[in-house]
Amino acid sequence: MSAFELIGEAMLGLGSEALFVVEPASLKLVGTNRGFTGLLGYSTADAAVLELRTLLVDRRIEEVLRLLGASGQATLGVGSFRHKDGRVVELEARAGTTAASGRALYCFLARELDARDAAVASERASALRSHILAEATFEAIAVTDAGRLVDGNPQLEELLGAPISDLVGRAVLDFVPAEYQSELQQRLRAGVTLPYEHECLRVDGTRRPVEALAKTVTVAGRTVRVTALRDIADRKKLEEEVRRALRMESIGRLAGGVAHDFNNLLTVILSVAKVMEQGPRDANDANDLKQITAAAERAAQLTAHLLAFARKQLTEPKVIDLNALVLGIDELLRRLIGEHITLKTVCEPGLGAVRIDPTQLEQVLLNLAVNARDAMDAGGTLTIETSNVELGVDYAVTHPEVKPGEYVMMGVSDTGSGMDQATLARVFEPFFTTKAHGKGSGLGLATSYGIVKQGGGSIWAYSELGHGTTFKVYLPRVRAALSVPDPKPASVPATGNETLLLVEDDELVRRIAVRILTNHGYRVHVAADGGEALERFAELEGRVDAVITDVILPKLNAKELVAQLSRLKPGLLVLFTSGYTENTVVHQGVVDAGVNFLAKPYLPADLARAVRAMLDGK
Repeated sequence: MSAFELIGEAMLGLGSEALFVVEPASLKLVGTNRGFTGLLGYSTADAAVLELRTLLVDRRIEEVLRLLGASGQATLGVGSFRHKDGRVVELEARAGTTAASGRALYCFLARELDARDAAVASERASALRSHILAEATFEAIAVTDAGRLVDGNPQLEELLGAPISDLVGRAVLDFVPAEYQSELQQRLRAGVTLPYEHECLRVDGTRRPVEALAKTVTVAGRTVRVTALRDIADRKKLEEEVRRALRMESIGRLAGGVAHDFNNLLTVILSVAKVMEQGPRDANDANDLKQITAAAERAAQLTAHLLAFARKQLTEPKVIDLNALVLGIDELLRRLIGEHITLKTVCEPGLGAVRIDPTQLEQVLLNLAVNARDAMDAGGTLTIETSNVELGVDYAVTHPEVKPGEYVMMGVSDTGSGMDQATLARVFEPFFTTKAHGKGSGLGLATSYGIVKQGGGSIWAYSELGHGTTFKVYLPRVRAALSVPDPKPASVPATGNETLLLVEDDELVRRIAVRILTNHGYRVHVAADGGEALERFAELEGRVDAVITDVILPKLNAKELVAQLSRLKPGLLVLFTSGYTENTVVHQGVVDAGVNFLAKPYLPADLARAVRAMLDGK
């Protein structure tokens, strides 16, 4: 037996250290000793199917193989090995190259760590774990003793704006605004561990909202207070956006309801005034009637603004080219803003199409231009730009009213006085204005908000005092052919002799509508609600040419009423009327195909023409 073979046999019998031999090409184990089985649990048969990559967990394996190939030896130091039972065992290991029967082999020798080495390894592992936890946590961690900071992680440095070496030793209250200090001290004395929101005072004097969670712990006989501080500035901003959206929604519902009721009253006022104009009167009466009509028409315009804000306005959406719309009112805008303001228009070529009522979108642009003009008394620049944009999930997270997707953006920017944050937060609320008394109704931006929202988009304002204002309108991009302009409707006669059933729950509106229709030759039967309408229809045995009904009715709403009447008389003609259009015959403010609709307030001629057009199938 050669000396090499003698050494090999002796090593295989050793039980204190693990010896295993690896074939370089396949990295399979081709030999092990008794110590290998003792330390790692694998029998000789188990080892025969093992590979080095399975056995050695240490990620430095490629480096070890490189060193073995280059110099013939490698020191792993403390390496991680996979035990047969799945545990990871720490062993001190080294490796070298050898040869047997003409075969090149890798020989690994590993041993258990002694007590000192194990303690050092454990300490290193603990330090590594602590370092990873300190670096990876999202919260800033502050360790305090007797009200003073003794340690913290990098996130605390970022939160407070200074390196930890400059922070240690300072009083905790140095980083808490005065109005929060009393409550914080009470929580410290009581040892409260529940989360607590307050503001953090940074080294530079700025504030940051945080959520704090603290507990008292004992480490190595020393009792300290550990506080996790989470920066909630983004969360606070999102919560404010949600509150703003809910506030605007509530105001919108109120505005819509008020406008609906006023439209009923205005229908009566305008209609009575128009009827009286046709009768005998002196000059004073004629002048009074003109004033009544003018005042009522102004009130009707206000309710129209409220309905737009509430997204309950009748619309006629079309697929349009926004660039064409912007350029089409360029001359009007220049006359509107005056010569002391420069108008710049930047339209992106290949702009996507949008679906919205073009007349209403022009109103939005005019409203924004007027606001910009009023903010630039001494002159300046008004810039209107368009572009294709894609709003991602990250944008939608901070803008809760937005859905991710493709949009067309219209931006309107001025170089005027700008707004502070308090004004900016209320800029879209109806009747809110910073203009002098009599200079504005406070409905321009509210109307713009409602029009854009009803069109499925969103509008956002960005401003700072002294740095101008930008409004950005985002409308969903659509992939459809541009709409063809509708032909002008032909005039229709307003009189007739058909039998009509009028269903209207407002007595004043009901009376004037009967008067208008009767004056135009129609035979009119009336009902105050849906149930009464069914009774009248039955009494007339279906001899009704058409039904005129308000949309919102007590007892039985218009949709259910019409469904029942249509079963009794298929093809029955129906004209719907309403002070607002968010109802069963209007889907998201768009009148359904085939539905005849007349918005309140209406003039006598409007009602007569609508009825005649319905009866004639126009």
